[in-house]
Amino acid sequence: MEEQPPSLEEQPPNPKEFLRSYVKNPNLNDRMCKDDIEQAEKDLEKYKNIYVTTSCFGCKTSPYADEIIEYAAKQKIEVINDIYSCVVMEGQTKGCYKAMIDLKMERIHGKDFRQKIEHAAEELMIQNIEAGTKILSIYDLPEEDMPYFIKEGKFIKDEYILTIKTKFSLKYELHTTPFMDISFIVEKNGSISHLKNENWVSGFKVNEKYKNELENIAKNKILTDYSQWKPGKYKNTITRVVNHFRVHFN
Repeated sequence: MEEQPPSLEEQPPNPKEFLRSYVKNPNLNDRMCKDDIEQAEKDLEKYKNIYVTTSCFGCKTSPYADEIIEYAAKQKIEVINDIYSCVVMEGQTKGCYKAMIDLKMERIHGKDFRQKIEHAAEELMIQNIEAGTKILSIYDLPEEDMPYFIKEGKFIKDEYILTIKTKFSLKYELHTTPFMDISFIVEKNGSISHLKNENWVSGFKVNEKYKNELENIAKNKILTDYSQWKPGKYKNTITRVVNHFRVHFN
């Protein structure tokens, strides 16, 4: 007999909803949460409106994070970053600060307080994209909207690691080769610009002396063989996009 999925009553609570309820009556010995609440109350006395951002290792950053700050400044909304969104460890809870602020803001401005700010920031970002002042990363786009280079009339989606044979006496082994990460911008017209060495790994110290020449070779290779692209887009708006190649040398 197949095991039945747990009922709705047995589902673990959503972290956001858990905190919204928990901050109203935290455990007496949960000092971290109480400290967060006290700080939130102080900031609510100091600022009329607050939008809390969170950050964590490995979390994806919103493409319009900068526009949230820009929009908030115009609307006199204080943007405060709280590292933790919801972490519970040994009876101590982090994330109560954001939960407390959000509850207060929603009581004043409505349940969609955050959504209104984020929607306005996204609209501002799209305006900046149209003006050409906003450059997105390929990681900001779904796969179907990423830029792809055109080879023999076809869009190529999986050729982002290059290997270049050089005339230099480079030292390398099977799993240790010198390489360089080259970033560039795919412009709205499908051309590329602003090539930049973002990362250089020599593999062996003796290869360091070739760094500048290898960088020039890598850039010339990309400019020559990967210069024509289908541009990226964000919600049907053509955008400038930062892309990159990893170039191995031997």
